[in-house]
Amino acid sequence: TANNDARTYGAVNPAFSVSYSGLVNGDSATVVTGLALGTTATPASNVGNYPITPSNGVAANYTITNVPGTLTVNRAPLTIAADNQSKVYGAVLPTFTATYSGFMNGDTSSVVTGLTLIPTATAASGVGTSAITAANGSASNYTITHTPGTLTITPAALTITADNKTKV
Repeated sequence: TANNDARTYGAVNPAFSVSYSGLVNGDSATVVTGLALGTTATPASNVGNYPITPSNGVAANYTITNVPGTLTVNRAPLTIAADNQSKVYGAVLPTFTATYSGFMNGDTSSVVTGLTLIPTATAASGVGTSAITAANGSASNYTITHTPGTLTITPAALTITADNKTKV
């Protein structure tokens, strides 16, 4: 019987193992030769369950029945961090962007849906800092952690010019 196992999306398959039942007369697993364990799962396989199939095992005094196990491919961790931004007081809000960390198998941000980058500031917000929240991103092969960024609002330039006056 192939033992069940698990791995993360994008990782290589683990070394599979088996368990034996029905050995008699003090025999051990060493009486079985040629045993191979395989699966259809590759590092690029999506999250889900895949069979682990034993085959080619031979033992002189036994009729072998192969029982498959299950390889569970779990979601990989992915971090989406809102990028820090800055703007001048009174200016429009900048275009918000994010940085991704943890993609596997050549995946890109195109596999992420629903991501929103939400500032707590408006164009009229005063000088200081405010949060940029990353939220709602999802991707079928990833468990996503959202990390906020910071919007820094700097003072606007202001020139004060004294009016010219005349006097007798």
